[in-house]
Parts: sequence; C-alpha cells; structure tokens
Amino acid sequence: MILNPTIQPATAATAGKSTRSPLATVDGVAGMLDKPVQTVYARADGGDEAGECLQWVWNVSTNPRGKIRNLRFWVPEVQDARAVAGLSLEQVIDTILPASRREFPAGTVCQFLQIRPITLSYLRGELGGEVRGNSGFYPRPGLVKFFKTRWLGAASGASRNPI
Repeated sequence: MILNPTIQPATAATAGKSTRSPLATVDGVAGMLDKPVQTVYARADGGDEAGECLQWVWNVSTNPRGKIRNLRFWVPEVQDARAVAGLSLEQVIDTILPASRREFPAGTVCQFLQIRPITLSYLRGELGGEVRGNSGFYPRPGLVKFFKTRWLGAASGASRNPI
C-alpha cells in the first residue's frame, strides 16, 4: 500500500533517491501510518497486534544499550514494505549511503540521521568521524559499520520478516 499516490514504490535502484531524508523518527512514522506511537514501537520490536513489523529500524541513541532509544525507520519500507521486502541489509544501507560517496559532512549526517549536532559529536568516535578545518567529516565505512551494528535486527540476532 502506498500512502501518498505521488510517491512510487521503492526498489533497490530507486530507494533513498529523494531529497528528503531516507529515515524517519517514530513520530514521523506514526504520522505516515496514522497509527499510535506504541504501534510503531511494537512493529520495530517484532510485530504489533496484527503481526505487522518493520524490519529496517536503527537505534541512533548515544547509548544503544540504555533505556532510552532513538529509533530511525527506513522510509521506503514504511511507504511500501512489500516492494522492498527482498532487500538485504547491505542494499538498504547502499540506498541511504551511496557507494559513490567516500565521506559525508557533519551537516549531511545530522540531516539523514535526523539528530542534533551535539548528538553527532557524541557519536563521532563510533562513526569514525574526524574534524578537519573546523568541520566534521564522516567516512562511509564508519557509517556503514554504524548502520550494521545499530540495526535492530543485528541486536536481536535474527533476520525479521516484514509485513
């Protein structure tokens, strides 16, 4: 089901190609799905009362093992889970972080992760970021590693079935 008729289903070739962030917050997903936040959390954690789940979810909090989670959801899956159901983690990451880019400036990372600059500074070591000329830069390999380790499927140790 496509929630907005002007948005086409995502595929490995088209996912993440918009000017908008390819990731959304819990509140953003709740708005897109017209569901309560509790339902979105349930879908992130393996399934809601209807058995529907969201597979492509990452915890971008400064303490991933802490009580407070800061989840990001891959928008193409929220828009049409069946259209992207066969993609691998690597393919999804490639839509978020184009392989043609070697590094990303701090502002871009804040934009697509939808985090504040102070949060990014706390994550700098984990992301492999560096400061050059008073600006932060984040190499793609560090970001890829972050997406692989912060994926909720990695935390559960199992691959999950989407809607």
